[in-house]
Amino acid sequence: MAAIDAIVFAVAAGFAFAVLITVVVIIGVHQEERRLTLTRRTPPGIMARLARIVLGWNVRKDYRDPPDPGYHDDRAEPLEHSGMTIRG
Repeated sequence: MAAIDAIVFAVAAGFAFAVLITVVVIIGVHQEERRLTLTRRTPPGIMARLARIVLGWNVRKDYRDPPDPGYHDDRAEPLEHSGMTIRG
């Protein structure tokens, strides 16, 4: 009977720990978003620091942004000089 109680206690403790970490991450990400500090080196508080540790340090970089429009390839030949045009 003691083994079953120990297993139930371990499962309950693990579930409580997972819920606690989830709440900490939610609070930390909320702090980061509210203060717009995702791109800064230091987080605004201990909850935000823990959220960065749990989620990984790459949470500061948003890869969904489009690439820089200033990209220029010197090797690319403009369409006007190659004889090709874009027809709409």
